[in-house]
Amino acid sequence: MSESVECSELPEELLQPIGKGLDTRIDILRFRGVSKSWRSAISCSDFIPRFPLNFPNPFPPPLRRRRRRLFWLALFHDEADHLHQQTVCLLHETILYRLTPSASSDKGWLIKIEDCKCEMHLLDPHRERYESESDSPNILPSNFVLLDYDTVELTRAHTLEIQSLIRIGRVNKVVMFNDCHVFVVYGDGKLGHAKCGDESLTCLGEKDMEFDDVIVYEGQVYVVDRFGIGWWIKINDSTLDLVEFWNPCGSDCLKTQKHLVESDGTIYIVERYLDREWRGRHYFCVVGFKVYKKNEWGGEWVLEESLGDRAFILRSDCSLSVSTREFFGYEANCIYFTQQNRIHVFKLENNSITNADLKEDKVYNQTAL
Repeated sequence: MSESVECSELPEELLQPIGKGLDTRIDILRFRGVSKSWRSAISCSDFIPRFPLNFPNPFPPPLRRRRRRLFWLALFHDEADHLHQQTVCLLHETILYRLTPSASSDKGWLIKIEDCKCEMHLLDPHRERYESESDSPNILPSNFVLLDYDTVELTRAHTLEIQSLIRIGRVNKVVMFNDCHVFVVYGDGKLGHAKCGDESLTCLGEKDMEFDDVIVYEGQVYVVDRFGIGWWIKINDSTLDLVEFWNPCGSDCLKTQKHLVESDGTIYIVERYLDREWRGRHYFCVVGFKVYKKNEWGGEWVLEESLGDRAFILRSDCSLSVSTREFFGYEANCIYFTQQNRIHVFKLENNSITNADLKEDKVYNQTAL
């Protein structure tokens, strides 16, 4: 039997290929912190983040009117086309981690990291990005030492940053699959797809189809439409097909928005109920949620009355489930969501919504569901 070798005594010819295979700055820092030989095997300057990536403009150029007799109208369209060509789209990736003290606690914090060219940005896990550096909170102490903590990668989220001088539409969700396929759910419910290197996106589905969410689950890509029907995106060598995969789930599509959440290996559909009669607001007020779990023995969805010790976090770039026994700051059997840049909590036990990020004890009692 061969004798075991300490990690710090591994030969340099093994350390270099291992270090070059790391794809996050946190992994690089932890690698370099093992020993002097590991630190000398790879430099932080050798790490080049893959993201952000250039991405095709998901929106087509402005439509030209048929009547082009007016000279000023022709100039307007030419200028709009020029500005559309100048639009820059960048695909960003952030990683959500569970950060725990190495020796003192079973509980940890949910953090979000974005690797940039020269540094690592710590972001609020409930918000896509900050408007400025001063808006970003410093939740870590000044004497923070990464090696004193364990980090577990939970999931990766993707967003599109669109820099445009003309008015464009909205993107609700972006998902990357197998490091090359990118799926986009538009604000109007359309579903687009592009591979890395493509010059434009291709719309999937029929013209009258509208989708709410897309997720990578068990190595496949699924979408849910406004009627609660689940679709499997079958990726072939040169084509993509939408295959109806799940039976309809939920209620009136005009009053709800549906989210796909994976929890403990099981897929859930979360219905966000919206008050579309809300007065004096430019957004739809959230009035409640319902949660449906996929029946393992049949094709039906079952209404869940409780999430147990889990908490669901609904985000614009991804949704996830966390155990309240493993994370600080989350209450069991609750759904956390953001509305108008404020974090709210929906409690399934009494159908109430509270302002999680305010000191006010304002509760919206929900009795409509």
